Amino acid sequence: MPRSALTHAMSEARQNREAMNRIISKAAWLILDGRVVRISDIMYYVMGRRNRHIVRVDGGKLVCTCEGFKERGICSHVVAVSTVMWLSNGYEYLDEWVRARVERELKLLGRQPIR
Repeated sequence: MPRSALTHAMSEARQNREAMNRIISKAAWLILDGRVVRISDIMYYVMGRRNRHIVRVDGGKLVCTCEGFKERGICSHVVAVSTVMWLSNGYEYLDEWVRARVERELKLLGRQPIR
């Protein structure tokens, strides 16, 4: 492989690794912040920083409504849902984090004036 092609391949691999690290980090944040809500055995509601998405099981695969998934075939929302699904006590764990998030949201709402 010519040197320029090798340099390009190494740069691309580094970018892919960095992109996956960002996806994994965001997925962990989504889980720990209670932003993954189980709707049913095959559907989850995921609250991202700016948008909300549905992740569902389709033909044995997880698919997401976000643009990132449409472009790359993987996203932090799918990684978060797949992690929760495969944890031995994932649903109980998720319920605990969602409950804590709802409590935080309600406290914030209670501090705001009614409009």
